[in-house]
Amino acid sequence: MDMAEASYARTGATDTGLDEVDIRRILQVVEFLESHTTEELLACVLPGDAAHVAADLARQCRFAHGSVMVFPTAEVGELPGELISGPPAPSVVVRGRVARRYGLPEAGLGIKIVHATLPYGAVGDADDIEIFLCPAGAQKMMDDERNSGHETHFALKVIAPDEDRLARLWDLITGPGQMSPDGGGFNPHEGPIGRTVLYFRADGRLDPQGWPRRLELLIDGEHRILATHLPAGSPQEERLPETVTPGDEEPTRRMLELLTGAWATQALCAAAELGVADHLLAGPETSASLARRVGADADLLHRVLRYLGTLGVVRGDDRGWELTELGRTLQTGALRDVARLYGGVFYRSFGSLAHSVRTGSNAFEHALGMAPFDYLNEHPDQAQIFHGAMAAGSSWFGRVPEVINFSGVRTVVDIAGGHGDLLRHILAASPGTQGVLFDQPAVVKAAQESLGQTDLLDRCELVAGDFTEEVPHGGDVYLLSRILHDWDDEQCVRILANCRRAMPETALLVVIERPIPADGTPSLAIAWDVHMSVNNLGGRERTHEEYRRLLRSAGFSLIDARPLALDMAALTAAPTS
Repeated sequence: MDMAEASYARTGATDTGLDEVDIRRILQVVEFLESHTTEELLACVLPGDAAHVAADLARQCRFAHGSVMVFPTAEVGELPGELISGPPAPSVVVRGRVARRYGLPEAGLGIKIVHATLPYGAVGDADDIEIFLCPAGAQKMMDDERNSGHETHFALKVIAPDEDRLARLWDLITGPGQMSPDGGGFNPHEGPIGRTVLYFRADGRLDPQGWPRRLELLIDGEHRILATHLPAGSPQEERLPETVTPGDEEPTRRMLELLTGAWATQALCAAAELGVADHLLAGPETSASLARRVGADADLLHRVLRYLGTLGVVRGDDRGWELTELGRTLQTGALRDVARLYGGVFYRSFGSLAHSVRTGSNAFEHALGMAPFDYLNEHPDQAQIFHGAMAAGSSWFGRVPEVINFSGVRTVVDIAGGHGDLLRHILAASPGTQGVLFDQPAVVKAAQESLGQTDLLDRCELVAGDFTEEVPHGGDVYLLSRILHDWDDEQCVRILANCRRAMPETALLVVIERPIPADGTPSLAIAWDVHMSVNNLGGRERTHEEYRRLLRSAGFSLIDARPLALDMAALTAAPTS
């Protein structure tokens, strides 16, 4: 029995308003979404060998949902497969498509959209399924949709859309992606400012379900790309009448969502401080039982959990709360310390951003009275959270030995290598390589305890010192991982020059940073650049070209750049004469 059959057996057709055929169709889409990551799903949908297209789309878009149209015979009650649904919304684009396909008047089609949350435990990137509810009518229409799946598709939401980016994505999908435009439009009822939708399709079907290859782009707001996507003379989907909402309501709503981002940060920080995710890992809890376990006020915790539910961190109600895949990232060992840091010390420092922008002075110093690293030295409890956050933010370390071949390298010198997390991955992947971990005395002592719990300490020399003065000599590869973004250009050149003096002519330098894309591509680096200005003296993120200039000033030539997860990159440089 597969997952869909097992889930159907648990749910049955009772009280759903749906017949057995549509229940099974919903569960088949759920199963497909749960078992595929974004890139895997796109590789299935896109025709031919389009792995590079799938990777590019996954970088610029977020997987949103899978969709299926069903035909309820009564008011829909509890959805199958433990799906949790929100209120239905009117369909605009799909209603028009169905009306034109079957020659029916749009006014007589009461098609609605229900967004349902996937059950806990999905391994893929999806967390939502979109179900179109079309009242059961003509048998031919029902049979045709069930056999052909005209409205079954998989949707991507474009991150930070602008007209140039949308044009590039459209060219990518219709060019190397080998898909054709398949209608679209603007639905004013979707999202806070309405939503543009673009459908694409290709020949062939997905096995084993047999769905057509259909993809949807979701774009917040109304965009000119529709004129390119829809052929001249095609029906334009209806637009929001001027009288429906005041012209300034939706921008105001969106601005309020942005302004209350601080509330979200503090709600997440509170959940992290209480260890909510750790306690929910074992299974659902009511607000009252969870409050007893974490030592909190039951009413206030319930209200915070309800807010976190709107953020997609938990799902549930008075009967019990459970973690979503997003919420699992708040557990200890994942991003719990990151939430405590961003909602704690860094939250206070960002409160002085306006002062910093006006005066050019450092926001952290203004808010907390001393430089960032001096503060951490004076407050060991905050330093512990900081180092925990740095380790948690390094989930991409395992990718470094995959993009850089360390086989044949005798010695890797990790400058300011912290507790040795990156070096541990490299030494594990390259058994013949020795390591040198170089950092401040207190950090080296902690690294010795950390590495002592592994079998790698006998292959790793621990050296204490100050990289602004000198670094160990004679290595084959030198690492500067997330170091240069802490400093201004002058200090960066000094650090790089110290590395250059210590390196043989045949050695290489690997700089791991989060470069700012020069073409405006969405990137975490944009926000982190502001973060570095607030929480470091002279810190900043830089473009590839800016790193190239820094390296050149210190006697290096940038020879390679490899992408890593979370918009990081490994930049390899060689000494120049």
